Amino acid sequence: MERRQIRLLRGLVNVSLLSLIFGAILNLLSSLLGNYYALAVGTLVVLLTFYCYRRADAADSSSLTYSLWRNLPTLLFIVVPVLVYWYGSDASWTVTEILLLVQVATSYLLPILCLLYVERRLKKAQQ
Repeated sequence: MERRQIRLLRGLVNVSLLSLIFGAILNLLSSLLGNYYALAVGTLVVLLTFYCYRRADAADSSSLTYSLWRNLPTLLFIVVPVLVYWYGSDASWTVTEILLLVQVATSYLLPILCLLYVERRLKKAQQ
């Protein structure tokens, strides 16, 4: 595969990751904060994530720096809120809460993890 094609594919993966993170933030926060605040927070999160991805691109794909900059936004903005919600509930889980967790895991967490893996493999192929 040519270097230009790999760069294009990495760009598409990054756009997909940013849109998934933005969608996850909007989905999780719109009921808690309201639509306008969720939109503002989502935009801020996407900008911070984009900054982290740009910092990761400057590092070698096998370095710890790359892994930290690449995975930090996902951990901070997606995984941590889900874990806080999950462990913060003292009462027994209702079917609605279980379905919400499954929906978030299958709609956001799994695709984001898969795209992070694909991007890492493309970066290694590009080097």
